[in-house]
Parts: sequence; C-alpha cells; structure tokens
Amino acid sequence: MGLNLDALHECYDDVPVGFTVIELVLDESGQPIDWIFRYLNEELARIEMVAPELLLNRYFYRDVFPNINAKKWLDFYYRSAFLGESLELHEYSPEIAKYLRIKCFPWKEKGYCGCVLVEETEERRMLYRLDHLVHLAHYDAATDVQNRNSFEGYCAHFAECNGGANVEHVQPNEPVGSMVGVVFVDANGLKQINDTFGHDSGNFLIRMVSDKIKDELYGSNFQLFRVGGDEFVVVLPDISKNELWVVEQHLKNSFTNKTVPHFPPVLAAVGTAWSERAQNLTELVKEADARMYEHKRKLKAAR
Repeated sequence: MGLNLDALHECYDDVPVGFTVIELVLDESGQPIDWIFRYLNEELARIEMVAPELLLNRYFYRDVFPNINAKKWLDFYYRSAFLGESLELHEYSPEIAKYLRIKCFPWKEKGYCGCVLVEETEERRMLYRLDHLVHLAHYDAATDVQNRNSFEGYCAHFAECNGGANVEHVQPNEPVGSMVGVVFVDANGLKQINDTFGHDSGNFLIRMVSDKIKDELYGSNFQLFRVGGDEFVVVLPDISKNELWVVEQHLKNSFTNKTVPHFPPVLAAVGTAWSERAQNLTELVKEADARMYEHKRKLKAAR
C-alpha cells in the first residue's frame, strides 16, 4: 500500500474539512463492491457520525453500514481510483441522512482515491427555504398556479418582446407582434359559497376550476394565472382563432357541475380574445374579460 500515513496525519488531521484515502474492493470479475478507509481525519469521522477507530481499515458497506443497499458511491470512486478521473459530487448520503459535496481524485497508487467531504445539509435547507419564498412570491398558495405578480411580469415581458423594442432587424413597415389567444375565467358564486359554507369550500371551488383548466389544456402550450380571488387568465401563444374557439367550448362544457350539489350548476364563466399580431396583452385581456361577463349574464338569465 503506497500510503505515507505520517505525512497524511501531519497534513490533514487538523483541516476543517473531511478527508480520507480509500481503497476500492473489487469482486472476481473486477467490479467494485466496497471500499476500505485507509486514512481519515477527525472531521470526516464527525461527518460520518462514527468514531474514527470504527471506520479506519473497515469495509464501508460490510462493516460500517451493513444495512445500506443503495451503493451509490461505488461507481464514482471506481472511476477515480481506476480510470484516473477527478470528480465533484453534490449528493444526498442515505447512510448518514446528510447532503455532501465530495471531491474525489486518483491517489498515487491505482485502486486508491482521495476524497474531500464537506457537509451541505444546512446550505440545502437554506436554499430550499429561499426557493419556497420565491415560489410563494410567484404562485398562488390555494391552487399552485402562477399568481398576479407572475402575470404582470409575463405581460411586461410580452410587451417588451412584441412591441418592437427587442425585435432585431425589423424592416420599417414590417408588422410586429405575436399570434396569441387569451381566455378569461371567472368562478361563479365564490362569495356566496364562502359566506354560506366557509372558505374551505370556496377554496375547493377555486381548485376545481383551476384543475379543470389544466386538464382541458394538458399537453398544450399555455400559461395559467390566478389574477384575482375568483379570476383566472390563460395565455395561449401561437394558437389559431379556430383552435381558441374549440378551447373555449371545451372549457365551458367542462365547467358543468354534476358532482357538488351546493356549487353552481356551471362552475365558471368563460370569455376569449384573439389577435394575429398582438403587441401587448392588456387590450386582449380586457376584451376576454368583457366576453366572460357576457357569458355570465347568459348563465344568470338561463336559471
């Protein structure tokens, strides 16, 4: 074994990151089946939550963690110890329930590799919390669809890209804009349901409406936003006028209520607007909103 243990102890015993030199164990066919800790420092033992004497010169899976079957590290260490690769991993360790950053590199003798381990569990938790806060800022908590903040950002980006400001090489008389359809959906009877049956029932109505929209548009290119308490806007880029009409009819049919007796017979009203070359979405949304109210008036008249 080509290890200078005295030099390793002198260089690595007191460093604030985990460090080990491991020897890969192969089966008769030359496939990796385990590894042995030939050197490790105190910080690595702390990360592994095992006393150093219970790690040193022990087989990792056979002796230290015999109940772990997911041998996810073996391929990485084999590539380093036998193929000469230097690798950096950011992985969850099921053995110790921690996230680790591991840098492994070939040691002087074939079959060995050095590994630097840094725990990232708390960093991952902080990133998760940050991602969760960002998600809350852009998504509606009740339906998990994009909220009004996201809608306003989407509209601003749409206007910027389609109003000519960022369109390169546009000829003087060349029209700009995008073909787009907008669907405005307004849940029926939300206030009455909230007042009579409570906000849990109201949230259930809102989720039913959003779920039906997603089901009808599944597989399509669309953006769905909850822009108010009972209002949703769907933006469908690159849709033809006839395709938008089909979407509108399918949505109206899907909102027929046959399952919840205390909900309205039609769960939501629908209005649409379409443009072949829209430069912003504001007027289209207003047009779809007006047509939604026409549908709502027809529904009330039909009762």
